[in-house]
Amino acid sequence: MLARCTLFAKRIWQSRHHGDTPRERAAVRRTLHALDAAVRHEKPGQEVTVDILGHPMRGFSPRTLAYLFNEVFLTDEYRFPSAVPDPVIVDCGANVGFSVLYFKRLFPAARIHAFEANPHTFRLLQHNIRANGLNDVTAEAVALSDQEGEVSFFIGDDPGTLLGSMRADRGGARETRVPAVRLSATLAALPRVDVVKMDVEGAERWILDDLVRSGMLTKPARYLIEYHHQIGADAPRFAEFLAPFEHAGFRYSVRANGRSPEGFQDVLLHLVRG
Repeated sequence: MLARCTLFAKRIWQSRHHGDTPRERAAVRRTLHALDAAVRHEKPGQEVTVDILGHPMRGFSPRTLAYLFNEVFLTDEYRFPSAVPDPVIVDCGANVGFSVLYFKRLFPAARIHAFEANPHTFRLLQHNIRANGLNDVTAEAVALSDQEGEVSFFIGDDPGTLLGSMRADRGGARETRVPAVRLSATLAALPRVDVVKMDVEGAERWILDDLVRSGMLTKPARYLIEYHHQIGADAPRFAEFLAPFEHAGFRYSVRANGRSPEGFQDVLLHLVRG
């Protein structure tokens, strides 16, 4: 009982610090309580739908939904300013659609091109787009790389893992083959690109190589990138990753977790074309 009361008090505190209006803060509070209830009644291996700020979002487990709500909505890490009401957003690594929902709540008229390589996750991405009536959103079940064709994609025993990757040391032991495309081709086909959001579990290096070679790096006005620093036995290559952006005149901010210098780190980059 004490633990539940403490959790309730924590949720009240969190809701007071998220949302610009009393109505928004109340929606955050209801969402947090709904997620807590779903976690308490979790049935392993059973998909679940939870009301997220008034939107039914389906996921592989309530704990995954809670994690995504915290990562995307409570941190506000994908927030960006836009001079137009209908920014064109390319979402690389959309998972089950929390980032898509976040962008559509931020800019209802946004036009979003979403990519998700994990075929199990893509099924729920499509479901959540339809269930929430998210218009002007296209979704493709492909990996993004520096080549076209088929590539290996790795996941663990959980088909809805958040760590699916083209790298076995990031994704897991189960290998499948998925179609791959080059992001540069999508960017070239769009009249304008306001934002590229990228969370691709280690594939960002291959995508960057393609953008540099194709001359498409400066097509987007802004990038929101989750850079995966020192995966497995990787040597540090962060400066090498940033160099093409610096040479192209991008300015940027960096936010990283506080883990030891020797280990893996998630690094969030906001880059804006100068």
